[in-house]
Amino acid sequence: MAAASATPTPTAPAMGPLGAPPGRDTALDVWRGFALVTIFINHVSGNVLEQFTHKNFGFSDAADLFVMFAGYAAASAYFSKYLGDEKLSTSLKVLSRSVKLYTTHLALVVLGGAVFATMAISKGDLGLFSVMALEPLMLDPPGALVDAVTLRYQPGFLNILPLYCVLIGTLPLLMALAARSMGAAVAASGVLWLAAGLTGANFPSYPIPGGWFFNPLAWQFLFVLGFALGARRNRLGAATTYHRAWWWAALAYLVLGLAAAKLTGFPENGWLAPLPDFLTVPEKQFLSAPRLLHVLALCYVVVHSPLQAWARNLPRLHPLSMMGRHSLPVFCTGLVVSITGVAFKQTGFDGALFDIAYVSAGVGTQVLVAAMMSVTEKRRSSKPPTASLPAAV
Repeated sequence: MAAASATPTPTAPAMGPLGAPPGRDTALDVWRGFALVTIFINHVSGNVLEQFTHKNFGFSDAADLFVMFAGYAAASAYFSKYLGDEKLSTSLKVLSRSVKLYTTHLALVVLGGAVFATMAISKGDLGLFSVMALEPLMLDPPGALVDAVTLRYQPGFLNILPLYCVLIGTLPLLMALAARSMGAAVAASGVLWLAAGLTGANFPSYPIPGGWFFNPLAWQFLFVLGFALGARRNRLGAATTYHRAWWWAALAYLVLGLAAAKLTGFPENGWLAPLPDFLTVPEKQFLSAPRLLHVLALCYVVVHSPLQAWARNLPRLHPLSMMGRHSLPVFCTGLVVSITGVAFKQTGFDGALFDIAYVSAGVGTQVLVAAMMSVTEKRRSSKPPTASLPAAV
């Protein structure tokens, strides 16, 4: 997403993830697919392609995009129905989605642990458990399982689905507040984000200290901002309005992030005392202000650039579009494949050739899963509706 080289198009309406006419947002699917590919590459840690992902060129990374797009998509999928006469049914559907995310996460914990256990046993190297922070499962399996079920214990690579589960689980509350006043919903979310960042409040974690890697009290703000933009798009046909000064200011901030990443290095704690580090240092766990501003600037610049026309005009069956449309199964597939790749790299499989081949095969596997889901989706939509059974049956 080479936002820094984009040229603004002030006469065109904002389209794509942060602005599109009502209907299926193809550009949103494309950018979600982009985020999923990037997350996969980053999860196969240490591979040669990782250095080219956009986390190396600014303060934010694909996780920020993933969460923001999740909020945007949630508004598109649920909020219009909620505002109608389907409040209860929509809320129940959202809660069912959260339960699905929760059970999926637990299945991935077991599967991820099994992958590394297989490698550790075959190589006789129990130290492999430390790569994914799986020591609790080895030292105290019953306790670790209890903590995993309560989401207090989150092995490495498996910490974003718990966040997503909480965000979707609290979506009915967000919709109830937003239905009364979107401004109040965003303001309350912002206050909670600021309070978490300044006080260090977080959900508890055990036995690994420090709280959740993605602090829900902080990351919910990015989700809510995405939700508000998605709701605005549903209402007005465009989520953002082009302002020349804002666009150039956003671009300047991206250039600042690029300079920090490649020239000066990110600022260290205390560099702008007495301001708190939360407001001045890019940090992931609490979604610090520099990081939040960076992902917002990145989205704004891209939305009002020719990249949006490119994404919007891609065919529905483009690999990125299919991946974004079926993000959960694609994401879970990527997690399993990336965890396996990390295990391989820890046991002697290394080098640029292996990295490129494995990442390519992993992305290809995710595209295949997305294509299979798209075929299934098409078959379901082409089936004629079945007659309802008699009420007494």
